[in-house]
Amino acid sequence: MKISLYILFILAAFVLAGAGCTRNNGDIGSWFGTWQVVSITSGGGNVEKLPCTVIVKFQSDIIQTSEQFDHHEYNDYWANWRRTGDTLIIDGVKKSIAPALKLPGNSVVELEIVQAPGSVMVWRYMDSEGNATEYNLKRLY
Repeated sequence: MKISLYILFILAAFVLAGAGCTRNNGDIGSWFGTWQVVSITSGGGNVEKLPCTVIVKFQSDIIQTSEQFDHHEYNDYWANWRRTGDTLIIDGVKKSIAPALKLPGNSVVELEIVQAPGSVMVWRYMDSEGNATEYNLKRLY
């Protein structure tokens, strides 16, 4: 009886491990994980002061952006994302992106991937007037 319960427990553990949420919709490789926006540089090289810590998380086709303030206060925002060549496309239509990123709300935003994921990642956003904003992120885990 004990052996049967032990075997059943082991089988259940394997089934639960195989059904984890990190597998939904396939492997996204080095994009998966948690990233911190280290700096935002706009226009003529001006480094903008972030009003909070901005965290970006990728899983499947979902991007979560979070603003973390003092005293453990935070706001979470969710949208869809995809990569097409050297372009990161964030679909924020009827969804939301952290306001601290200063990207257009309720729209599809295209960012150039200047440096692909490794331990750091760099994006560039060009607004309708041709002004560039660069986002520097580092991998937390």
